Amino acid sequence: MSYVLGIDKGTTTTKVSIFELANGRVVATARRATKSFRPQPDWHEEDMNGTYDNVAAAIRDAIAEAGIDNAEIKGVGVSGHMGGLWALDSHGEPAGPAIAWPDGRAAQMLEGWKAAGIVDELFTISGNAPIPGLPLVLLSWLKNNDPEYYSRIATVFCAKDYVNYRLTGEIATDESDLSFFPCDIRRREPSQRLFDIAGVSEMAARLAPVLKIGAIMGRVTANAAMETGLAEGTPVVTGAGDAVAAAIGVGALKAGQAVTVIGTSFMNNLTIDAPLLEPAGVGFLFLMPEGRWQRLMSNTGGGSLCLDWIVSAFGAKAFAGKDMFAEIEQQARAVPPLSNGLVIHPYFNTSGMTAPRHEPLARGSIFGLDMATTPASLVRAVMEGVAFSMIDCYGALDAPVEEIRITGGGARSMLWREICAAAMNRPLLVPEAEETGALGVALMAACAAGFYPSLDKAAGAMVRIAGTVQPDARLAEGYRAAYPLFKALGEDLAPLWKRRAQLLERTHTTKEAP
Repeated sequence: MSYVLGIDKGTTTTKVSIFELANGRVVATARRATKSFRPQPDWHEEDMNGTYDNVAAAIRDAIAEAGIDNAEIKGVGVSGHMGGLWALDSHGEPAGPAIAWPDGRAAQMLEGWKAAGIVDELFTISGNAPIPGLPLVLLSWLKNNDPEYYSRIATVFCAKDYVNYRLTGEIATDESDLSFFPCDIRRREPSQRLFDIAGVSEMAARLAPVLKIGAIMGRVTANAAMETGLAEGTPVVTGAGDAVAAAIGVGALKAGQAVTVIGTSFMNNLTIDAPLLEPAGVGFLFLMPEGRWQRLMSNTGGGSLCLDWIVSAFGAKAFAGKDMFAEIEQQARAVPPLSNGLVIHPYFNTSGMTAPRHEPLARGSIFGLDMATTPASLVRAVMEGVAFSMIDCYGALDAPVEEIRITGGGARSMLWREICAAAMNRPLLVPEAEETGALGVALMAACAAGFYPSLDKAAGAMVRIAGTVQPDARLAEGYRAAYPLFKALGEDLAPLWKRRAQLLERTHTTKEAP
């Protein structure tokens, strides 16, 4: 029997899955919580060595669970969250802590870029509305605020690239992660102009070499084999950023196919065959394999992250039991639709909102609290708030959406899938594999190892659709009536988010004053 192994280095959880090459059946999955640190408010960092140790442990766990000979694993692919800053010094060691994409330290600097017109030019060239955790933004912030860290940087790349580096000893990135660096999205290459306008021209020479998505970038070294349990010499492909990997892993390879991912953030991704930069200044545009692009309208403010916070803050005891997930699902399903008038804006993450408007200072809100509010109603309201942001995101696109596939950790909830289908008032396809990012890079590994001639063929054999969620007509009508309130509240809050940020800036300045 032959297998491929996919790694999805996530913001909150690292997942490793092993798939049968012939049919994509999952034979093992291991998960490890991603350790992060917040040394200051709005900061989000990781220890790079600790992160790799976590990945290596998850690989060992998956191989042990599968009970297979490591020689039967014919290829490895790695997916990882896009953005952030992962840097090596001249000795190939971490130049400092990794800064993850939800980091908000550069939010105020980004507001200055907006006023100076830099954000507009950045979007025109790259198709990406910058968030504070964009690599280019973080490089500029470090140069101005932590020059010692900045001076140590010899190589910049992304999270999955560091994992690949530790597995193979080779330094490289790929087109998909380049999309979120200074990238000329039309020419599909790095943009010197973007390095220049950010004031970090010298970093263009320190960007890791850019390879095609899914190219073999190295082989597992003897040292990595001891650390992970993989066979020495196993080919490792570049993999892809998580948004691109998830689209590939559900088979959304053709124009008009979309995938919604309820992950830490909430991603709504449409595959297209030509660059689409409308609506201007909003969302992201990533490079896909075979000359395609992906238009991503993402609620970076949070998907499952918002639910996790609600449960942690208000409901850990309320949902105690043998299976907390099942208890949450049962209690939230018992809450009436629209949670007795409760409306939650799901922008809990420090990166704010990137669609349908670019509001990096956006934050979450809970509207309509009263004595009837329970932890379960908060859970249901956050599920509904995320679903309303799905309407926002797809509604802003001027491109045909032929079908939508839904995946991600949050999509394991049948209730959440039903809420999303009703909010969109259209069927949603549900892939069988839960870890579609890991499957996406495993498909690349299968092609690189010569088992399939193309990703289309690999997806046809290995991507399995488990079922379809049909919209409930009564629920859809209720959400159609409630959506304008969600939208109006968000528009009214926009200037108040800015006032909040200004207040915090003054507070921090006062504390730091002698």
